[in-house]
This record gives sequence, structure tokens and C-alpha cells, in this order.
Amino acid sequence: MRVAHAISASEGIATVFSGNLPLTRPRKSRCLYKFDQVVESHELRIVQVEAIHQDHRHCFFTTSEKFEVRSAEQQSLQSSSRLRNLPGYGRGRIASFPAGTARLGSNENSIPPSEQTVEQASNALTELNRYPDLRGESLSAALAELHGLRIENVAVSAGSVVMLDLLVRAYCDAGDDVLTAWPSYEAYPIIAGGQGCSLTKIPLTQEQGVDLDAIVASISDRTRIVLICNPNNPTGTAVSLQEIDRILNEIPKDRLVILDEAYAEYNPSRLSDISNALAEHSNLAVLRTFSKAYGLAGMRIGYCLASSDIIDAVQALQPPFPLPTPALTAAISAVGEQQSLAEHIASNEVERRRLTDELRAIGLSVADSYANFVFLPLGEESQAFSNALSQDGIVTRCFPGDGVRITIATSEDSMRVIEAAGRWFNSK
Repeated sequence: MRVAHAISASEGIATVFSGNLPLTRPRKSRCLYKFDQVVESHELRIVQVEAIHQDHRHCFFTTSEKFEVRSAEQQSLQSSSRLRNLPGYGRGRIASFPAGTARLGSNENSIPPSEQTVEQASNALTELNRYPDLRGESLSAALAELHGLRIENVAVSAGSVVMLDLLVRAYCDAGDDVLTAWPSYEAYPIIAGGQGCSLTKIPLTQEQGVDLDAIVASISDRTRIVLICNPNNPTGTAVSLQEIDRILNEIPKDRLVILDEAYAEYNPSRLSDISNALAEHSNLAVLRTFSKAYGLAGMRIGYCLASSDIIDAVQALQPPFPLPTPALTAAISAVGEQQSLAEHIASNEVERRRLTDELRAIGLSVADSYANFVFLPLGEESQAFSNALSQDGIVTRCFPGDGVRITIATSEDSMRVIEAAGRWFNSK
């Protein structure tokens, strides 16, 4: 064993000398030290150190003799270890689409925005030399009015996935746990892992639904966030208002509960009563988006409804000017078109029921969906089914080993899916 002498320990970073090799101790670490100097073309990386004496000016340590040694020539810039083994984000689309392709892989709204929304967003282009709202206040005010809330209960972002990332960063430290149902939205493990958190995945029920009781039973001391996608992506299943209220009363108040409701507009009978729920549960955050029912996926607009404390935490991390002026303008216009939104939702429900019934008549299993897509739990046959539809010019979203998700679009698109699915099923 060697004895090392440290100075400047009072500020939380001790510069340690062992011979003529300086090494530094990271803040908040008691036993992990790192050499900072390359000596004779080698970098001494890690040494375990045990403090045996400390006073107000000096620390004395005993150190082990084992180091990880790398040559200077082998050194290179490395990204954070948190990025290792993170899953990638898949997309149900390709770089370009041949003419006639049915684009049913990304749950986009097949109906373009209204002429009014397009015109107002276009007019906003004349203001591109000016910065937009610092926090998206104009859209936050419109959303607060829509949901019967105050503006301090709303935050906007470049898509709801950005807002989810902000919430995880605001409420989790490395080593904490995020609890969710699975399969669910594929960005969840990326966001949790990027913050150094684990993601505990609770299996869905046999009906492809979220098992709320199992989620509540799995809350541990490490759980910081309970994350529920409702309706669930990719299965489309939904839990009722009464079920959501029940688990909110069972989950400890020091855990953040996030309802990811990207598809909530397609499920009007089960929509959360936001104003009452937020008044009763200060640990609740609800995420919504303009990418689905509102048909503004290309604008990337999301928002969060929550207590003012949660909104303040999000805004503390979010960079200024989260949305450009054309996006803010388009979203405000879309909020004012609730009648058109209701008509689209009703049309989607008719087409979703038709596609579900026809696929089941073929002999395929289809989960009960309350979104703008259907999910076929095909298991190991998922890739083969998706490939077969692709050969017919139909782009779907395959989750290998789990199932295939198909976006609801036009009646013509549905007929193409039904015919292609029938050919595949009969050829087995």
C-alpha cells in the first residue's frame, strides 16, 4: 500500500499527490479517484482510495496498487456511459415513399391541417427575424382556457417527448427508477436510461391492457416516477377515468405520476377530467400533443398540464423559446377548431371499428383500441406479416416478437390492409 497526501479538500475536490502523479476526486464521491495526468504515454485511470485521516486542510489516504492503464495513443473522446446499451428509436417509415404507398406506420393524421391554420402559420413566417414567445405563453394561455386551468399550470415544448425528458431530468437522479407498463412507447427506455435511471417494465394483461394493480404493487423505494401511457402505444388499449383516479389515491404523493395522453382526443369517453384531477393530485402531470388528432406532427408541439410546482421545475430546465412562431400560431389556430377536431375523431372511430371487425373476421387477433391505430399481437409472426404488407405498398410499424401496429387512415387504405392481411393469413 502507498500513502498519498491531498490538499484543497475543503472545497470538495481533493488534488492528491502520490509521488509526482496528481489525481482528483470527483464531488460527492468518497472512494473513487481518477488520475488526471498522462505519465510516460500512459494514463492511470482508476484507483480505490480509503481516507484514514482528515483535518481542515489536509487528507491522508491509503491506496491500492491496482490501476487501469491505457496508452495515450488509445485515448479518445468518449460519450457518457449512460448512453451505452440504450435502445434505438424505430420509425414506421422510410426516407422517401414511392407513389401509392400507404403510410400507416407513424400514427400521423392523414388529413392535412385546415386552410385557416396553414394560412396563419404561413403569415407568421414574415416574423422569422424576431424571437418567438420566451416560454410559448400565447399557446399556454389558449390551452389553459381550453382545459379550464390557469396559465401557470401549462408548459409547452417541441413535442410531448421533449416534455417527458424534461420531467425525468427534473425529478430523477442517476440510480432512480421509472415504473411503466410494457410494451409501451419505445422512447421510455431511452429517456430513463439517458438520465441514468432504470426502467421497470410491468407486463401488459392478456388483453394487451395496462395492469394498474401490478404497477402500484411494484412501487419501490427507488421509484421516482410512475409513467402510464393512456391510451397505450402501441396497443391502443385504455384505462378508465375511475381506474386512473383509484391508483392516484394509492400512489404515494412523493412520486411523480405522468399520464402520457398523446392519443387522448381519440378517447373522449375516457378523457381525464384535468382540472379536477390536478386540483386533487399535486403529483400528477399530464402530457398531450398536437401531432396526432390535431394533425400537426410536422410542427412538433407538445404540452404538459400540472401543478405550478411541476411546471416551475420543467421551466427551470427547458431552454428559452421552445417553439417557433409558426408552430405557436398553427397550434393556437388548431385549438380554435374544436368542431373540426370532433368530426375527425368521429370519422376515425368509424374506420377503426371497421378495420378491427374485418381483421378479426379474417381470423386475426386485434386489441381493443381507443387511439388512431390498431394493434395485432402476432408474436413471432409479426415481422412476416409486416413484410407481407410492405410488399403490397403498405408501411406499418412492426414490434418484432410482440405485434404490428397499423395507423387508421382513409377507407381506401383500410381496404388495402384488409385485402393484404387476408392474402397473408390464407397463405400460411
